[in-house]
This record gives sequence, C-alpha cells and structure tokens, in this order.
Amino acid sequence: MENSKLPRLGFVLLVGLLISTAGTAQNKIQGTVTDQKGTALMGATVKVIGTGLGTATDAMGDFTLEVSDNAKLEVSHIDFKTQEITVGSKKNFTIQMEASATELNPVVIVGYGTQRSKDVSSAIAVISSQDFNQGIVTNPIEQIQGKVAGLVITNPGGDPNSNPTIRLRGQASLTGGQSPLVVLDGVALDDPGQIANIPPGDIASYNVLKDASATAIYGSRGANGVIIINTKKGRAGKAQVTYSDYIGVAKIGKTYDMLNAAEWKTAASQFGASEATITSLDKGGNTDWTRGAITRTAVSNNHNLSISGGTDKFTYSGSVNYSNHPGIVINTGKNEVGLRFNADQKALNDKLDVQVGILNTQTNRKLVDQSIFTFGFSTPPVYPIFNPDGSYFAFQDNSQANAVMHQMEQLNGAKEHLTIMHATINYELVPGLKLGATGSLSYFNNQTDYFQPSYPVENNFNNGSKYNENRDSRKGDLHIDYSRSWGKNNLSATVVHEYNDFVYDNFQASGQQYPVEQNQNNALENGNTLFNAINSYKEEFELASFLGRITYNFNSKYYLDASFRRDGSSKFGVNNRWGNFPAVSAAWRISGENFMSNVNWINDLKVKAGYGVTGNQDAIDAYRSQQLLGSVGRFYDAGSSSYPLAYAPTQNANPDLKWEEVHGVNIGLDFSLFNNRLSGNVNWFHNKTKNLLYNYAVPVPPFAVNTILANVGDLLNKGVEVQLNADIIKKQHFGWTLNGQITFIRTEITSLSGTYAGFKVSTDNIAGGEAQGRGLTDYPITFLKVGFSPFTFFLPHYLGVDDNGSQLFADGKGGKVTQGSLNTSMYNYINPAPKFSYGITNAFNYHNWGLSFFLRGVVGQKIFNNTLMVVSNVTRLPGNNISKVGLTNGIKDAPVASDLWLEKASYLRLDNFSLSYSFKNISFFQSLQVYVAGNNLFVITHYKGFDPEIRVTNSNEAYIDAINGSDVNVITGTGSDGYYPKSRSLSFGVNVTF
Repeated sequence: MENSKLPRLGFVLLVGLLISTAGTAQNKIQGTVTDQKGTALMGATVKVIGTGLGTATDAMGDFTLEVSDNAKLEVSHIDFKTQEITVGSKKNFTIQMEASATELNPVVIVGYGTQRSKDVSSAIAVISSQDFNQGIVTNPIEQIQGKVAGLVITNPGGDPNSNPTIRLRGQASLTGGQSPLVVLDGVALDDPGQIANIPPGDIASYNVLKDASATAIYGSRGANGVIIINTKKGRAGKAQVTYSDYIGVAKIGKTYDMLNAAEWKTAASQFGASEATITSLDKGGNTDWTRGAITRTAVSNNHNLSISGGTDKFTYSGSVNYSNHPGIVINTGKNEVGLRFNADQKALNDKLDVQVGILNTQTNRKLVDQSIFTFGFSTPPVYPIFNPDGSYFAFQDNSQANAVMHQMEQLNGAKEHLTIMHATINYELVPGLKLGATGSLSYFNNQTDYFQPSYPVENNFNNGSKYNENRDSRKGDLHIDYSRSWGKNNLSATVVHEYNDFVYDNFQASGQQYPVEQNQNNALENGNTLFNAINSYKEEFELASFLGRITYNFNSKYYLDASFRRDGSSKFGVNNRWGNFPAVSAAWRISGENFMSNVNWINDLKVKAGYGVTGNQDAIDAYRSQQLLGSVGRFYDAGSSSYPLAYAPTQNANPDLKWEEVHGVNIGLDFSLFNNRLSGNVNWFHNKTKNLLYNYAVPVPPFAVNTILANVGDLLNKGVEVQLNADIIKKQHFGWTLNGQITFIRTEITSLSGTYAGFKVSTDNIAGGEAQGRGLTDYPITFLKVGFSPFTFFLPHYLGVDDNGSQLFADGKGGKVTQGSLNTSMYNYINPAPKFSYGITNAFNYHNWGLSFFLRGVVGQKIFNNTLMVVSNVTRLPGNNISKVGLTNGIKDAPVASDLWLEKASYLRLDNFSLSYSFKNISFFQSLQVYVAGNNLFVITHYKGFDPEIRVTNSNEAYIDAINGSDVNVITGTGSDGYYPKSRSLSFGVNVTF
C-alpha cells in the first residue's frame, strides 16, 4: 500500500511543477543602457535578482535576457549608481544610468596620490583609452600625440626602432635630458626611452602633469614634466576575456624625385661629360635607389589577449601581447612579446589592501645601416642592384656603394628585456589614517650584435662587435596617508620617505679581419689581435627623498594644495648634495558662489594658480662632480723598452655642481558650459630654468683640463595653452564631438655668463649644428645665443645668381656680393621655432557606425633643408645621382649655406583616420567591433624636404634636415648619417569581448 502512494506523489509534484512553470513563463527581453547624455555604456552588468542569471552590455550598450514577468533586474556599472528595474510585461527597455560621484568627478593621479578632477588646482591633463590615436602604433606615446596642449611628441622618421622625442612646455635644458619623467603604475621608469617596451594595448590612460606645482612632488626629476601611465586593472564581476588584433600595411610617404637613367644621361651631357665618360659609367641599370631599391611595403600585425575580473575582495587583470612591425626599409623592423599581470587583494575587514603587478617584455630589433640613405642620394641610377647571375653589383666611390647589399648582408640587431615588478601594501590604522609601503625592482637589458662582411670591390675589412648594457634599479618608500572631512571641510595629507638606487653598466668587444665570416660576431677572438678592443663601464648613484603634501578644500569652492620635497643625490658635489623643492597652488570655484546660482549656462567655472620649483638631474652623469683620470695614450719606458698606458686627468672636479632648477608659475581657468556641451581649460605659464648646466672653457692651469661642467646661465619658457571639448550634435542615434588644443610657446636664452671659482665663464653664443655634404665646407649655422631661442640660425641672405651662375648675397648695406666677398658681418640671426602647434579631433557616431579623424599641425617653423642643398650640387655629375629639383636652381658652384635653403615648414597633417562598426546581439560575444584606420594620410606644407616634422634633440641640429646629420636616434647610439623616411599606413582591426 505504501508503494502505491509513490505514483500519486509523483503526479502531484509533476502537476505542481507544471503550474509553477506556467506561472513563471520565460520571456525574452532586450534593452539598452546609456548614461545621462544618451551615450551607450559598454560593460554594464544586468542581473536577475535572486537567480544566477545575468549578462553584460555590449559596445552599443545592448543586452538580451530570458526572464519571468515578475523578475527584477539589477543594473550596475562601476561609474554609475545601481538601479533596480521590474520587468512586468515590457519587452524592451532603455535604462538611463545616473552618474555616481566617481563618474562626475573622475580620479586624477597627481603623483603619490589621487584627487577628484574637480578638486585639482594645478595643470593636469587626462587622456583615456577611448581617446587614443588608432592604427599602427610602434611606440605607446604615439597614442596621445597631438592630444595634449603643451605636449609635443615628434617622430622624425618612419623607423620603428627610433624613439620619439617628447617635450612638455618647451626646452628646459641645454645639455641634459629633456624628456618628461615617465611613471608606470606608480614606478618611475629609469629611462624615458623604456616607454617603447610597454605594450600599447595594455594602457588604460595617461595623466600628464604639466606645471611646476604638480611636478614639484617629484623634486629633482620633475623639471621636464611628468607623464603617468596607468595599465588596465581588474573590476569586480564576471570575468571578461578581450581580444584585439590589427593587420596594417605601410609604404613610404615621400622622398625626393630622383633622376632615372635616361634623365641622368641627359643631365650628364648638359654638364659637360663626354660620351665616353657616360658610356663607361652606364652599367645598364635604371634604379631608384631612394625608393624602389631600399624600401618596401611592410605588413604589420598586433595581437592582445587579456582577461580580467574578480570579486569585491580580489580583482585581477592579465594579458599577453605580440606585435610585429617590419620597417618600410628592407631588413628592418621590430617584434615584441609582452606579459602583464595586476592584482588587488583586500583583507582584514578591508583594512588591508595589497596590490601587486609585473610587466615583462622582450623586444627584437633589426636595425638600419644609416649610411644606405647617403648611398641612395649619391649612387647614379645607371648602376644596377644585381649582376646578371643574381649576385650583388659591387662598387664604391667615396659615398657610393650598393645600398641594398649593405643593408641585407649586415648583421645589425638588438634584443631588449624589460622587467618591472612592484607591490604596495596599505593598512588602515584608524578611519582615515593609512600606513603603507611600496617597493619595485626594474631590470632592463639591451644586447646588440653587429657584423659587416667584406664587400667585393670595396676593399673593406670585415668587422664585428657585441654590446651589452644593463640599467637596473631598486626603489622603495614608506608612506602615511590621512584624510578627514568635517562639515564643509575636507583635508588630506601625505608623508613619504623614498629611496632609489640606480646601477648602470655596459660591456663591448669588437674586432676585425676574421678569416671565417660565417661565424659573424660569434668568435670575436679570432680576428686580427692588433684590432681587438674591449670596453666596459659601470656607475651607481643613489637618491633619497623626504616629501609631504597637504590638500584642503572648503565646501568644494576654495582649494589649497602645498607640497615640499627634499632630495639628496650622490651625483652632485659635496657642497650641494641636498635640494629643496616647494610648491603651492590654489583654486576658486566661482560657479559655486551664490551670485552664480542664476547663471544657468555655466555648469562649472574654476580659476587656479600655482608656483613650484623642480629639478633636473638627468643633465649630470653619476661622477661629473669628481675629478676623473683616464688613459691618454702610451709613453715609452726606456727601462723596460715598452709602451705602457699613460694616465692623466680627463675631467675637472666641481664640488659646487648641482641640479638645474625650474621655477614655474601657472595661472589657469577650467570651465564647463551650456549643460556641459562645451568644456575646456586655458593655462598661462612662465618657467625659468636657473643654474643652467654647460661645459664652459677654463684656463689650464689652475684647472687640470680646459673645460668644466658648471651651473651658469638661465633659460625662459613662457606660453599659453588652450584645450576645448564640444558636443556639437548630441542626438539619440547621431552625435558629433569636436576636441582641440592649441599651444603658444616662446623659449629664450636669457644668460650664458657667470663665474666659477673666481674665474669668469661666459660666452655670447655657442656654435651648434653644421651644414654638411660632399664638396661643401662643414661649418656651424645654428647657435645658442643670449636673447634668442635655441637653435637660432646665423645665415646670409641669398639674392640669386649672376650670369655665370655664381651665388649672390646681401651685404647688409643694400648691395650685393659674391661668395668670395661674403663675411659673417653680413649674416643675420633667424629664429626657426614655431609660433604655435595644434591638434583637432572630430568624432561622429551614427547608430552602429563610428568615424573619427585627427588633424595635427605646426605654424611658423623654419627648417634648413641641408639634404636639398647637397643634392642640388650639380658639380657632382657625372658619377653621382641628383634630385630633379637640383637641376632648376641655376647654381654652378658648390652651394653656400644661406637662407635659400631655410624653408618655411608650417604643416597640416591628417595624422589619423578611423571608421568602425559595432555589431549588436552577436552570439557568444559581449561586444564585437571591426574598424579600418589610416595614419599619416597626407601633409599640406610648403616644405620641399622629406617631411616637415623634424627631430628635436639636445644638440643644435634640431632644425636641420640633413642626410649627413649626426643626431638621428638609433638603438646602438652610434650616431647616424641618414633619414629613415616616414611611412603612410592603412590597418584593419577587430576588438572582441567574450
């Protein structure tokens, strides 16, 4: 009987289940989550309360779920207030999220801490990933090129292995490094160039600290500004897997239009070459050495796979990256593999917070032989690349050689390893008071390999070398953070003790005349022992610091921020080991006053002012304050009949040596108008570099050598920056956003005179960059001169040619003189610096489509076109190549460096263009976006050279475009004599989130 009850019980349960199921029938709903402006929110979490069901919105803010009619949804986003929605009978939802305090006032990293954006009283710019430049990126800093007022990022060529120069608010030194301090996740990079080793896809945002009141917290390293890079972090919630990839195609952007074989023969005949000479030189080729021979179409690809997620107690983010960027010059390029992991663990009732991170990258580089660019301009087109049997056609005549053979046959590469490990622990002792410690280890290793074989005809000895360098550091700090709010008062304070230890060492071995070339540089001991060379170097210096900062605001209307840092460095003389770096800034939120309550079109209006002192110790090597001894050759020892090394002083001691100081003032205005449709800021700054370092001449005796590095001279930077953001059109399905910045900067050398140890050390001007080229006299044409900007030119005024083709110049008295009567009293100083630079971004969205393009430009700069002057030297024919432009100037003699070659070089560049499409409701994907992007699509300029975006260096060659220059940045640091042409690229990419 008991068993008969089981079927009845099963029937009852089945009926109950059916009734229950019918009562909770599942319905498919869909919706869109937006912010208060109607902009789609990607990554918002939509959960069914009381169940395990949930999803996340895609790139268009859309979601789809199957729920019952009586279900309730919880919609959340890290930047917005959580909402609860009852489903009912609705099938479609548009959920507009209300901004949280975090979204309305995003966090700004100010160095050793954070502030809400509304509370910042100094000049700081924040650029998030959605505003980065798209397309092929070979160096992460290119992501914000042209985006920040006052920040000039110059990539003077297309070499994927070169580092862009970075200048923030002008030039702050004559001899020292001028790149801003770069801080990665709280760890200062030992060399700004290491930014090239950070995978671009891992970067979430850049915070640019521009004025001295913001950068003084970094003391002796903040004179050139600070760029803080934040990598992506995990968020609590469902694990997200993101994959991004692009494939790009790049070609040469521009080069000179050189003569082809037929044109070369005609030109050679016109300039007096006999038919026999032309015939003897004609080897049957028709080669464009500067374009078709040494350049190619380069195909790049980039992959980034990341995973992030966690709980309210533990979050994580990790990624693996691979990129391959062949250069447009044959046998050049770089590829990189990177790993990154960040984690944050909270414990002990959230009083303990532990953060750890690691970044590891390996970069392989194929480097360019810079001499091939000179070969390209010098070699006639009638020379072929290959012999009929496929071997290289070999030749040599001064600056002529087979450029393809040189680039392809050389071993010329580098391997770099960068590892940064860091950890921070904070413990809340009592509410508002935290005690913590931060530590980091940085290891950077660079290994270069070089081997040049012996080439037929050239009669060169083969030679090879190996080079290894390590740049390592240990950094740590103890810090106390305190914050308290009472009534309308808000106070925070930070105290830090910091210690840094830096070690740098290198080693190089080289030789030549190896009997077995197949060994390349792997058996350096087997060469001619007379030419074996070994070099090594090691240095270490320490930096200890004490710093504090207090920030106060009353009722979010009146702000005061004060900081003080004291740095001690082993680099400096015994009399100046310690330096003090104070800063203070204040702000007033005018829009918070009662008298502004009826001004509805002003949402936010804040004025701010700041003053600070920062330092620059990069201008000084570890032992420049000490007297050094070194080898100065050999002497004959009659007793032993040998030639031992002779040692003598090679550097004067300077116990008074200290860092350069920048005293900076900033006055700014932040605003947001018309319901936040128009926002931006304006900043005026005035920075003066004092104790300027330079190598000055001193008498021998009493000094051991005739120069000394001394703190003498001043430099002034002043200017205005304007940054604007506008939502011009903001509709539900269409929007147009316009962002732009413009910067006016004037730099002037105000002093190069002073005294040291009772001796006058001064100069009126310092010679710098030279005009160079075959058949030309090398002499300086730029100078550092008091009262002028750096890199000022000193040139005669060109007036044309006479009937004989001789050049004519102004004599300064209204007359003309020929080259033979020209003297420097007839020369003029000419400022080449630009009047202003600017960048403009237009972004459009229409339904699933997105379109943006970025224009960047410079107005008022001048460039000395040394390359054109060289190729215009028609006396080099026959036996040499020449640009077609060089046939039209009528000059018969070797050109004189004059303002004929100083060209106006203002430009407008379409730097970046992208078109994207975001798919909706794609199975298995939270979001899916495809895009096409272009870089350096066109340049509008009057400049006749390769490209008007010239290098900005520490030498005086900044405004000289020279095929025989000496300051193009290459990894090996051996200098250069060529220009790697810029590329024009198109890329296709996809971004997927699972």
